[in-house]
This record gives sequence, structure tokens and C-alpha cells, in this order.
Amino acid sequence: MTCADSDKSVAIGWVLAIVAAAAHAGAAAERLLADAGLGSLPSDPLARVPLDAVVRLWRAAALQTGDNSFGLHMGEQVEPGSFNVVAYTLLSSGSLREALGHMQRFQRLISDGARLQVVEQNSFAWLVYHPVEATLPFSPQQVEAVLACAVRLGKWIAGNGFSPQRVCLTHQPIGSIAEYRRVLDGEPEFGAAFNALGLPSELLDRPLPARNPELCQLHESLARRHLASLEQSISWKMRVATVLQHLLIQGSTQKEQIAAVLGLSPRALQNRLAEEGCSYVQIFDEVRHKLALDYIADPLLTLGQIAVLLNFSDASAFYRAFRRWTGAVPGEYRQRLQEQLRG
Repeated sequence: MTCADSDKSVAIGWVLAIVAAAAHAGAAAERLLADAGLGSLPSDPLARVPLDAVVRLWRAAALQTGDNSFGLHMGEQVEPGSFNVVAYTLLSSGSLREALGHMQRFQRLISDGARLQVVEQNSFAWLVYHPVEATLPFSPQQVEAVLACAVRLGKWIAGNGFSPQRVCLTHQPIGSIAEYRRVLDGEPEFGAAFNALGLPSELLDRPLPARNPELCQLHESLARRHLASLEQSISWKMRVATVLQHLLIQGSTQKEQIAAVLGLSPRALQNRLAEEGCSYVQIFDEVRHKLALDYIADPLLTLGQIAVLLNFSDASAFYRAFRRWTGAVPGEYRQRLQEQLRG
């Protein structure tokens, strides 16, 4: 369990969509919530549900519906309104590239359990989904739901011209291959290095049908206010991680510097983190791990440059840390990733 695990949560709209899809497939909502340990759901449209409780909900839904393709079916049934203001910000964006930028920026308003990465290579764009777990591992249905939802949202935003040329999943098939093809609108590739949809890069800059700069600015402003409100309630460990990500590039990694930015003394910061069951050293390691995976996907950065960006004393220290995080040395990991991107 990492420092920020207990803080991870999911927007109520996504949770209600899971319950609705399960009920549509014959599951009893009350029993579903009871099995997930939820009891009842809040009526506040901006409420959040702990991520681990949502994982239990997925398990209960898959069991009660008896549908191996439940994740796919849930993802294709999600209504854009489940994403509240984020969905309308995407719809009114000028291009798919702009919409994806908004999605990355406001991801937390939907869920802390996902991270979206856009990787472009050889006139091809990968929309990569990185699951971000708390203490309970995600089920394959959760991953499939996200990709199915991405296809549905893509068609809602960009029209029927949005059609993945590649569909990659890290797990093996758990349901009908025909359903994978139908829902994901492409030929699935199982056992891949990452979960992703592959699109022609030119599609990213094609003007969107419902683009509206003024409306987009209005929705974006509202989304920023919601995000600011959410972040006001975040833990000290999350605040430290956020500041570290910004200062690490400048070589500022001392606890005293982070404490000063947050308006605390080093001892006060240490006490705040101890109350939340973690330490500055743990957070520093987690931030480096996250950034290392981002940097390694960029072919323009050398491994030596990445070591410098992450403020390691030398390349060998970076190599040792990367092997501890991933089980592979950086060069091997990058090669596997690039081979998968090239197909």
C-alpha cells in the first residue's frame, strides 16, 4: 500500500453507471451495493466513492450478472452525462487533441484510478490507459470498460470517423471475441505491453463537429473550479507529490524546500505525513517512479537525460531504481515498449 492509496476515489457518476449497467443485466442494485460494502450511495452529484469500494463493486457486478463481457457492455452504455462538466468540455473542444488535453487535466474529476497518456510515433497516436490501483487489484472488466467508454466518447465527440486502428489489452480474453470486435470497433490484441487505442495522428487535429470556443471556455472554467474544490480536500501526501513533480525538474528535492512551498516547517510537514501513515522518502520514490514511466515512453529523451531529470546521482542509481520499480532495466523496458508501439 503506497502513501496516497487511501485517498483514491471515484466520481459518483461513474459508480452509478456501473450499478445501472449491472441492473440492466439483471443484478439487484441493493444486493450489489451490499456486496461491495457500500450500503447506499450519496445523492450529491459531486460526491466521491473510495476506489477500493468501486473495485469490490466491479467484482460483485461481474459475479451477479454472470456476464464475462460486463465491462465491455457497461462501457458502451455509459452516458456522457456521467462525466458531468468534463464531458461537455470535451464535446465543445476544437479538436480531439485539445479534448484529450482537457481529459488529462480533469481526469481526477472522474476517477483517481486512471491515467491517460498520449504517445505519438510514426504518424500514429496511442491513447494509453494506465490503471492506478489503491490496495485492491483491478479486474479485467474494469480495463475493458474504460476502453469501451473511450470508444463511445470518441464517437460522441468526433463522430463515426473515430475508429481505432489498433486495440491493445494487457490481459487475455475473458469473453466473446465477437463482442470485443463489436464494442471496441477493432481487432483486439491480447497480452500487449499496455492497454491502448491506436489512431492515425492526423485525426487528433481534425476539427470537431460541435466545437465551440466560447462554450468550451465556460465549461473549462467550471471544471477548474470543481477541480480546485476537490484538491482543497486532498491529503498532505498528495500535496507533497504535486509540488515534487513541479520542483523535481529544477533539481529541488529537499524536504525543507517542499515544506517552504507548502507554508510549513520541515518538522510540521514530517508530522502531517506521519499522521497519514507515510513519509517524504516514500512519496519521493513514488513520484520518481511515475515520472520515469512517462519519460521512458519519450524516444527523444536519452536514459542519461532521464536520470538527470529525476535527480539521480548517476545513471547506475537510476538503473537500480528502475529495476526495483519494474523488474527490468530501462533500455529493455523502452525496447519492449517501442516494439509494441510499432506493432
